[in-house]
Amino acid sequence: MAPSDATSHLISIATIVGVYGIKGWVKVRIYLEDPASLSSISPKQLTDSCGKLVRLVDITAVRSQGKGFIAKFVGVDDRNAAESLRGHSIEIPMSSLPSLNDGEFYWRDLIGCRVELSVDDESLSLGRVDHLIETGANDVLVVRPTEESIDDRERLIPWLEDDVIVGVDIEAQRISVRWHPDD
Repeated sequence: MAPSDATSHLISIATIVGVYGIKGWVKVRIYLEDPASLSSISPKQLTDSCGKLVRLVDITAVRSQGKGFIAKFVGVDDRNAAESLRGHSIEIPMSSLPSLNDGEFYWRDLIGCRVELSVDDESLSLGRVDHLIETGANDVLVVRPTEESIDDRERLIPWLEDDVIVGVDIEAQRISVRWHPDD
């Protein structure tokens, strides 16, 4: 990884939230659709809570443990070494993410998109996507109002393709929804 890659265009794929056992395993909160891919994506780096690069890392194993996941890092062989990593983020260059097929996008691509609905052939703004929430049934857009919004309400809009989400234009930063303005 070139030095400029180490500090720009990074995306967090996991956070170390604790330790597991005495042999250097760490508990991780993984932000990937396939948690097992945590060990195969590279290059990976550890970044501390201040955003400072700590070091490049290799992960030898990832497995489920209870309701979460644990991981084993090369060179982290005891509980004290693992404890020193608590709160660190595991990051990769965005260029390391897998390529997407047409019509696919990452959650991060939706952040900041304008959410619109059509009423009588007129587009009305509900706001912009602030973040997404993963639920058991479906994902949810958290839409915060902007100056262009029809009102000052925050909305939780379910990600139900064809029923609620009727169009996504990443280039134009626009999501079209079928949603009642009073909901």
